[in-house]
Order: sequence, then C-alpha cells, then structure tokens
Amino acid sequence: MNMRGPGFTRRCFGRICAGGLLIGGRFLRAMEAIPLTWAVLPDSRAGAERRYRADAQIILLSIPVLHRNGVGDGSAIWRESLAKDGALVRLLEFTGRSAPEHAAGLNRFGFIQELSRTVGVTYAESIYFGLMTSSPEESAAEARKALHSNSKELSFSAIEARIAEGSVETAAAHFLAPARTSAADRGVLIASARQALSDAPKTKDDLRTVEPMPRPFLHALADLLSRPDSSQAEYVYNGRLYSLKVERSADPKAATVFREQRLIAPAANVTRISGALWRQKGGKPIEFRLWIEEGSGRPLPLRIEYQPKPYLRLTFEALA
Repeated sequence: MNMRGPGFTRRCFGRICAGGLLIGGRFLRAMEAIPLTWAVLPDSRAGAERRYRADAQIILLSIPVLHRNGVGDGSAIWRESLAKDGALVRLLEFTGRSAPEHAAGLNRFGFIQELSRTVGVTYAESIYFGLMTSSPEESAAEARKALHSNSKELSFSAIEARIAEGSVETAAAHFLAPARTSAADRGVLIASARQALSDAPKTKDDLRTVEPMPRPFLHALADLLSRPDSSQAEYVYNGRLYSLKVERSADPKAATVFREQRLIAPAANVTRISGALWRQKGGKPIEFRLWIEEGSGRPLPLRIEYQPKPYLRLTFEALA
C-alpha cells in the first residue's frame, strides 16, 4: 500500500489508529466485565509442578536445638496458557502439610491458590483462595501442648478475594473439621471452606491510589523471580497492602548439590534469593530464602527456607 499516494492521507492514518485503539479499549472493557472464575483454569499440560520434602528445626534463644527431616511435604504449581479470547491466564499454587506420623502427631495442612488474567501487557484481574489449620501456638511450650491435644476437631481458617478495577473484595471465615482430617481430604476441606465463606461478610477496600495495581502474594513473588532487574513489589492479602523485597546472589555450592540431585541441568546455575515482606502499616519484616534455577521461564524454587514461628524454622527441599 502506498501511504504517500492521494488515496491515503495522514488524516486517514490517524482515523485507523484511533479506531484500533477504540476497538482495543472496548475489548479490554468487555474482558473486565466478565468476572474471572475458577472455571477458567489454564491447560494442566501448560506448566510446571514441583514437590518437596519438609524438614523442621526447633529454635531456642536463636540457637537451633533439634533438626528433623521429613516431617511433612509440599508442592508448588505454575501453569499458564492463552484463553480463547487471547488473555493470558496464570495459576499459581503452594501446598504444605505435616505428616503426623513423622511430626510427633502434629496435624497441620494449608494451601493458597491464585488465578490471574492479563490482557496484552495490562493486568486485568486476580482471584485467590486459601485455607490452613489454625495454629495459635507462639512458643515452644505451647507447641508441646498442641502435640498432646485430645481435641476431636481441628480449626481451619479460610479466605478468598478478588482484585480488580482498583479495589479488592475479601471474605474470611473459620470452620471445624475432624482431628483426623488430612491432605487426602482436600476436596472435603475445600467444600467446607467454601460453605463457611458463603455465609461470611465481604469487605471492599479501595486500591486506586496504588500504581500499578498490586497482585496477590504468589504472583508478586513470581514476577520478581522472573525479572532479574526487579527487586521490589507490592501485594495485597486480606485487604491489606504488603511490601516485598528481594536480593539476588549466585550460589555455586548449592548449584553443585542440585546438579548431583539431577534437579537442574549439568550446565545450569543457581541464584539464591534473600527476601523480606512486611505489612505497610506497622508490620514487622518476615524474612525468607529461596533458591531458583537461573534463567528458568517458570522459576519454581529448588529450596525454600522460612521461619513461621519464633521457635520453628522450616525448609522445603525439592524432590527429583
């Protein structure tokens, strides 16, 4: 096409561009008008999954006093694919549990799953859902009492939220399940959680002053791990804003170990991620460490270390 000929003026070109923007804007608004649901999941074949062994370390006065391997397990999932309408849909999930037979009878289970939709380079919407065993113990003495509990029921906390159009809508609830409930009863737990959430009030918080609009935690972390030039992000959980910061360093020693375990290719390198997160309004920093394969398109951690309680440090080691 001759753009300089008499049949094609600058005004024509401008109208075409304006029309394209208008159509694109209408498409995006139409996308936003259709709420994201858990029925719109990425293709299960388009992603990666990693399983872990959970090890525990008991801390007393900042000194490790007991270490036990295999007290539980976990898994991480990263799936993404293009939907029929061209949007990128991404599912992230992390699950962790204790194995009572290896954890002195302690029965703990929890998971968080997040689903997002992105249109072009525009982040459109996220939803997340999670549940976990309520663990009120804040000291080693309280934890010892929990090991010998005669309770016939476990208390669970559940949460779900939608982040879209500059706001987040959240519902939280609690429910009880038999003390013998395990990860094998995940479907039953999810049904109980959704029933409890259906009766829970929803709160709505405005995020219009935050740019760019924050994502849920796993997505914010995944974006940082995928972009070596990024070190800070914001995320939202339970209607509250959090800050997330990471620092990177090469770890040749860990790379050697992971190569020997055949978790990475012989020529691959490993990056150690030292991170911290905190609630923006008065929260104390929570530190963690991750090890990922350098340059991985879906950097599921090879190792995860964090301290959920003052007396407890957990490590999740990837399984070959």
